Amino acid sequence: MLYPEMKMSGFIPVLTFLIIFNLPLYAQHKPWSLQACLDTGIRRNIQLRQQQTGADISRVELKQSIDNLYPSVNITDAPGYNFGKTQTVNGSWVSLNTGSNAFAVSGSITLFDGFQLQNTIRESAYAYQSNLQTVEADKNTISLNILTAYMQVLASYEGLKIVLSQLAADSQQVEETRVYVTAGKYPVLNLLQVQSTLANDRSAEKNAENQIILSKVNLMQLMNIPVDYTFDIVQPSGIDSILTITSLNSENIYNAAAGFLPQVKAAELNSRASESALEAAKALYYPKLVLNGSIRSSASSLNYTYTNFPATIGYLDGNPTLPVLGNYQEPGYSNTASNLWNQFNDNFNQYAGLDLVIPLFSNFTARNGVAIAKLNVHAARLNQEAVNIALRQAIEQAYTGLLTSAEQYKASNEALISEAATFGNMKNKYETGAGSATDYLIEESNYTRAKQNVVQAKYNYLLQVKLIDFYLGKPLTF
Repeated sequence: MLYPEMKMSGFIPVLTFLIIFNLPLYAQHKPWSLQACLDTGIRRNIQLRQQQTGADISRVELKQSIDNLYPSVNITDAPGYNFGKTQTVNGSWVSLNTGSNAFAVSGSITLFDGFQLQNTIRESAYAYQSNLQTVEADKNTISLNILTAYMQVLASYEGLKIVLSQLAADSQQVEETRVYVTAGKYPVLNLLQVQSTLANDRSAEKNAENQIILSKVNLMQLMNIPVDYTFDIVQPSGIDSILTITSLNSENIYNAAAGFLPQVKAAELNSRASESALEAAKALYYPKLVLNGSIRSSASSLNYTYTNFPATIGYLDGNPTLPVLGNYQEPGYSNTASNLWNQFNDNFNQYAGLDLVIPLFSNFTARNGVAIAKLNVHAARLNQEAVNIALRQAIEQAYTGLLTSAEQYKASNEALISEAATFGNMKNKYETGAGSATDYLIEESNYTRAKQNVVQAKYNYLLQVKLIDFYLGKPLTF
């Protein structure tokens, strides 16, 4: 049997390990701030990562377009083996197995191509920058969606507070009514009515709690994290202080937004890319000048030889007694690889030349290519105009929404003040027996609805405020 102190000494390391191992689990219970939600949603969004991969591809394409300015160099090594019948130099056919090899180093560089390479580089650079801006635009879309979902959670919490407050008030009212019914001051019907309202409050409480859960699930899914029912958010204070209307009008806001929003920059860069592509297409009309060069050699195991023999090649003045002697070459061959290196040296040669290609007719390829490129420029400019129009309309809607939501928030608060006074008056009447339970419950319902309207108007207003802040380049934080 172990002594107690020995048990404790063995338990402490195990406990320490378990605590350290489970630190990430405990950390999950910490409420999420809006910034943490935004960062996580952007980092984990699959579509955004796919878009980033597309931008990375365009970066490599840009590098390749730049690398096309450099010379191309190739090494060719062509070993071969021939077997079967081979024709010799004297015309006879013999059975030989021979080997051969040809080696060459060649290269070329474009000196002039109508500036096609340079314009292709510009096109690729604009396309790459446009893709980067598209990634940023997608980040903004994700952020706005998460902001909206975050506010929905906040609004759901406030809705639950209203229900809990109503539940507490009705619970107290049930107890007070029970006392009055026992004393004979109220009829039993009054107690049944307020008890029925209390039961509805409990149902409303569950609905409000479920609404919080659903809004949290929606937020977590936008963040692309597994649903965790311990997930919670930071409920910022001082929200009412930021419910203000900007002094700028929609045109001022549009001018500010058009200067930095990535979708506007992406559309402009796409237009520039199409213009560079048009200039690259026009290069097909121009001559092309290419510098070529190579060094090469070859060798074969089948070597043809010639043997010199003295022979009479004629007669002086046609006199047979005066022969003219010379050499007679008798063709022959050998099949050996012993002198391959000598052959490589003997056959070594170099070449340098200029290729000038002047286009005369190419089945209208250049003309049609330029025509398509012009249409692409037109399409890109239309898209740029469409992006600007969509932005202007979105800002006009957001600004109008800001004005109307501010008025709605103001009106709902005024209605709440009026309903609070009416309900307070009805409550006094009911408690003194001058009012019926039915009238009391109707006014109570109206008062609760007025508080709910204020919450809805408040967060609609807040969303429009943050949307205008976004178009002005302000961070999406509280």
